[in-house]
Amino acid sequence: MIITDLYDFLTSKEFKVPDTGNLFFPAFMYTYPADKEYETRKMVLEFKDRMKRPNNYLDSLVLNIYDEFIDFLKSQTFVGESLLDLVFDKEETEGTEELGNYLKSKVNTDEFYDFVAQKVSLHFTEPENLRKVYVLMYGFGSIFPYLRTSVFLNNFQKYIKNYKLIIFYPGEYRNGSYYLFGKLDDKHLYRASRLNDF
Repeated sequence: MIITDLYDFLTSKEFKVPDTGNLFFPAFMYTYPADKEYETRKMVLEFKDRMKRPNNYLDSLVLNIYDEFIDFLKSQTFVGESLLDLVFDKEETEGTEELGNYLKSKVNTDEFYDFVAQKVSLHFTEPENLRKVYVLMYGFGSIFPYLRTSVFLNNFQKYIKNYKLIIFYPGEYRNGSYYLFGKLDDKHLYRASRLNDF
């Protein structure tokens, strides 16, 4: 399935109903070549606008997981400073490995997953005339190596209810596994259905 076909699939009568598809785990992966990242991001935003048109009346939430992490760091404070400011301070005083470990320790927390989940919940509870079915999420190439897609899905799965999460994944699927950038094996993504196969 090429990305232009994906729009037709997402807006099809059968799939845009929240209760269709993988009912046990309503998360879906769309894989694409990593060198098409910015082209794909642009297309996702176009999808959002096109879905609002009268023939669909769908309002999708689009999230860049990397931007969400930056917003999370800005929102958290320690001794009067945002965690993002502390990251910049650490960047000047500590090595790359220490900074990387610090970021991993912050992104892999219940607080971060709650932060993202609250944004999703707000979207679905705000009054709106349009139907709300999808959360379209990208940025997993940007947030690597601090957060892997498999780790995110394993921790976020408890929040995916009454909507479908569509993850745009810059990598490949082969022999039953997902490979970020076509090279790095992303373990334990078997529960998410691959949209390219639909």
